[in-house]
This record gives sequence, C-alpha cells and structure tokens, in this order.
Amino acid sequence: METREIALTGIVIVYIIIAYLFSRLGKHREIGTRRLFIISLLLTPVLGIAFLAMSQQRKLNLYTEERFKCEECGYVFSEAHDVCPFCEKEGKLSELKPVSMYMT
Repeated sequence: METREIALTGIVIVYIIIAYLFSRLGKHREIGTRRLFIISLLLTPVLGIAFLAMSQQRKLNLYTEERFKCEECGYVFSEAHDVCPFCEKEGKLSELKPVSMYMT
C-alpha cells in the first residue's frame, strides 16, 4: 500500500512539473504564463499546448521620449536644465544634449 502512495505522489509531482514547463512557453504570448499554467494543470498539458498554439505573439509598444544627456558624465535627465547639475557641483559647466530614448 505504501509503494502505491509513493508512486501516486511521484506521478502528481511529475504532472505538476510538466504543466509548469509548458506554461513557461506562454511567456511571450498573449495567454501569459499564469493562465497557461492553470489551463495545463486543470485540463491537461495537451490542451494547454492547444491554447498556446491559438494564442498570438505579444506585441511590444515602443515609443520614444525626449531626454537630455550630459556629455561629460553620461547621466540622462527627463527634464531640461541649462547645465548638468552633477557636473556643476564639481565646477564643470557641461551642456545637456537632447536625445530620443526608446520606452516600452
């Protein structure tokens, strides 16, 4: 009787691990990791793969924002300044150059 319980526990643990590994495939999909894990755990990993195949690739929304970069120290500011405040404390007057940075 005891070997049956150990075997059943092992099967359940392997099933959960397989469902978890399949759920990691949904990281860059619209279905997501958590939802795919729940589907794979409650229904089966085979149906989880079917849901994964129906899910589309997640799109990144990239846009640019204007920032201001100090050429001396390399620090990037979100607000415009006449000179870099950090370099000004050290006695240097370094102008900030406008740059466009990608944001997600």
